[in-house]
Amino acid sequence: MRGGRLFRYCATSAETSQVAQAEKEFAAMVNQKYALGVNSCSSAIMLALMAVGVEPGDQVITNGFTFTALPSTIMRLGAEPVLVEATKSWIMDLDDLEKKIAAFPDAKVLLLSHMRGKVADMDRVVEICEKNGITLVEDCAHSCGVTWRGKQLGYHAKVTAYSTQSDKVINSGEGGFVTTDDDEIAAKMIYLSGCYERRYGKHAVRPPDDLCEVAMAEMPNLSCRMNEVTAAVMRPLIKNLPQRVEAYNRRYDAVVKVLREEAGDVIVVPTQDERVGTVGDHLNFYLTGVTDEQNALFRQTCVAMGVPVSWFQSKVNARWHVNWRKYGSPTFDLPNTDEVLRFAYDLKMPPYFDDADFPAFARVIAYAARVAAGDDDL
Repeated sequence: MRGGRLFRYCATSAETSQVAQAEKEFAAMVNQKYALGVNSCSSAIMLALMAVGVEPGDQVITNGFTFTALPSTIMRLGAEPVLVEATKSWIMDLDDLEKKIAAFPDAKVLLLSHMRGKVADMDRVVEICEKNGITLVEDCAHSCGVTWRGKQLGYHAKVTAYSTQSDKVINSGEGGFVTTDDDEIAAKMIYLSGCYERRYGKHAVRPPDDLCEVAMAEMPNLSCRMNEVTAAVMRPLIKNLPQRVEAYNRRYDAVVKVLREEAGDVIVVPTQDERVGTVGDHLNFYLTGVTDEQNALFRQTCVAMGVPVSWFQSKVNARWHVNWRKYGSPTFDLPNTDEVLRFAYDLKMPPYFDDADFPAFARVIAYAARVAAGDDDL
């Protein structure tokens, strides 16, 4: 801050650039060859889609249950989202994925979101993509620290996007990374992100200079760079992520234990595939055996007692595909997704809470569920 070199290319070298060093550290964390820092995960997704060749008029297959940024970014490129159903585990329904590939044979890219760190069967995803000539792009916005078969999630894709927005376990306020092992794609994304002239020399992890020279001449400049302050904020959080994941999961387990013991007949917390290494930074659950009226009473009771659970079918929730239609996203009939989200909730697990706070708010949620269900023993 005192030096005033807040723009990444004002650094005297890659060695003195906070962004360049964060890219190097993040690439090592995710075990990929290249990582590029950008100003948001939406920008990371945009660059990823452009780098794999998505053009106006293309169809891009993606989740019907995810954050609004995915269909928005697809549409920003003039492409069309094709939405796939979700299962009761809140992951992409891979049977429906195969149906959508058959129904939309021109679609050649799958933008797969691991919403709230919930992971589909990645072995089968890769098999489906390879069988149908589909390029896989992973949205790992919620997946820093999440693993598949013991490795940081995101390695199956041609290009992967990660988030460091304030709701994520690496919190820089806003920001993201896009990663790849492909030299040519990395060069393209460096220049798409806002590199210009021969400033590729200020990237600590970069492809060969000849590829950067080609990208410099051919790529538009979209000015979505990460700045030095953002990178400086996140670098300690990259380093200590393993220790923090342990804390997240310990607290998450304490919450789930209370919910299952005190309201297990009403509250269902989805479980994950045993091949997934989880990060408990958000609590997701749904109510079972209740009516819409009881569901509304549950929400009212939680809020009245100071626990602001977020209902996925709220008219303002940015993760419900029906709300995306208001800005022109194509309409898809997703009855299974709608049924899953009808009684489904989301709650951040704040890292700044004390350990004792977690079972305390879990008891509020359990109590509200029992009130809604008409428990006579209260």
